[in-house]
Amino acid sequence: MNETLKQNRLLRNQGDEGLGAYSTDDRNFTADPPENISNHLRKQGNTTQKAMSLPSSPHNFIENASQSTGPSDFLQTNNVVSTWSKVLESSPFLNKPLLPFQEWNIDFTEATVGTRIGIGFFGEVFRGIWIGIDVAIKIFLEQDMIAENMEDFCNEISILGRLRHPNVILFLGACMKPPHLSMITEYMEMGSLYYLIHMGGQKKKLSWHRRLKMLCDICRGLMAIHRMKIVHRDLKSANCLVNKHWTVKICDFGLSQMMIDLLMRDNSSAGTPEWMAPELIRNEPFTEKCDIFSLGVIMWELCTLNRPWDGISSVQVIYVVANEGI
Repeated sequence: MNETLKQNRLLRNQGDEGLGAYSTDDRNFTADPPENISNHLRKQGNTTQKAMSLPSSPHNFIENASQSTGPSDFLQTNNVVSTWSKVLESSPFLNKPLLPFQEWNIDFTEATVGTRIGIGFFGEVFRGIWIGIDVAIKIFLEQDMIAENMEDFCNEISILGRLRHPNVILFLGACMKPPHLSMITEYMEMGSLYYLIHMGGQKKKLSWHRRLKMLCDICRGLMAIHRMKIVHRDLKSANCLVNKHWTVKICDFGLSQMMIDLLMRDNSSAGTPEWMAPELIRNEPFTEKCDIFSLGVIMWELCTLNRPWDGISSVQVIYVVANEGI
């Protein structure tokens, strides 16, 4: 898995001009809390990467792109299309329709894109309107157009297309035509559970009864995911979104895998250290039990209303969990 292009844009707890977390007015996805281990392990190799500024809206990005029609832009578009074609022809997705229903194949021009509200596992997330309803639109920007991120995009679409449950984020469709690769899901008004607990000033509203209901929602969603033979691998409070009715839904399946074998292995380090099971940190074979470990950390968050491993660096967390299994 590759998040190297995301790390320079990762919003930390304070957010970026208020975009890191959304409230009931105009925000959806939160910024990640302690950063993903993939970012941490790759930082040394990214010191020479050119910093890129982000447009406040994808419309600005599209306008800027349309104004440039030189040879370099033509070649870049061709490269994106070529890379996308190679990803679709790779073994995981070959002869497998990612969008089995025609209504899931969305024309990008049908969506009205609004304010940028956060960062997903790949791309930027915007609040928008599609067929008259509020939605969240995850859009690939130019710097995200690499094969690894495209594979994660296809993987998330493939998995979300299998899941229909009240406690899993509702997938509405996707635009599969580069350079406008994007995915549309339902809009969750209250933001992430992480934001509500640690940043949103909502602790007084989190009664024991409400917290218990939230935990039950996450458990139901995770049960549905595991019944479909899927391992999430990045379950954390930032990936649990809350709607206006305080219902919690699990999101962000970019790192998820199908349970093909009893024990699975992935050569990449993926997940967020504070919520990761020891076997994931150690790159050992894993099962769906790694999600149960992460669920336990979320349960602790809901009980204490504290950040896990607060004040402890990710390096220390990785060492302690990997060696002591705490």
